[in-house]
Amino acid sequence: RGRTNHFWPNPLTTPNQPKKELFPGNWKGKVIKSDIGIAATVAGVTAWAFCNGLPQVMALYGGPLIVINAWLVLYTWLQHTDVDVPHFSGDNHTFVKGALHTIDRPYDKLDPWGVIDFLHHKIGSTHAAHHYDSTIPFYKAQKATDAIKKNFPQLYFYDPTPIPQALWRICKGCTAVVKRGDSWIWSNKGIEDLVV
Repeated sequence: RGRTNHFWPNPLTTPNQPKKELFPGNWKGKVIKSDIGIAATVAGVTAWAFCNGLPQVMALYGGPLIVINAWLVLYTWLQHTDVDVPHFSGDNHTFVKGALHTIDRPYDKLDPWGVIDFLHHKIGSTHAAHHYDSTIPFYKAQKATDAIKKNFPQLYFYDPTPIPQALWRICKGCTAVVKRGDSWIWSNKGIEDLVV
């Protein structure tokens, strides 16, 4: 694909496989449009800070941005990591294996009224379907998840553990991996009682 980045769509070096560009066809134009949007946002926030001061920008923009990004990173980690989910080496990993080792986690214990699920379009409890087929729109994700549960029950991962407890279990149990056969698994020495 050649050396590239997410701001300049054309390869910076000669690609080994020119037909497998990171941004093929009309995607190049989309990258440039995204760059313009990022530049406009940075300019707007900078102007805002210049006019009203950095404390106001951080309170009304920076703080919420940090909270949302922290939540997305945390929740993505929870959907892709658990004490009994193996890791695969580069030569043993496939797209299908990665998709099949995604974990759906509900928000219901954290939010019994369903507000978070509604606002996040059920991303917590229908995330595995997104990995089976990333073109599924959010409004069809529940139907796709139900089909996966029905047709592939042995391959579908669902963990009803409340988010704070799951986070604690993963923080304690997912610190190092050891090789077993063709895959890498978490070394859960000393926390065996926390392993599901």
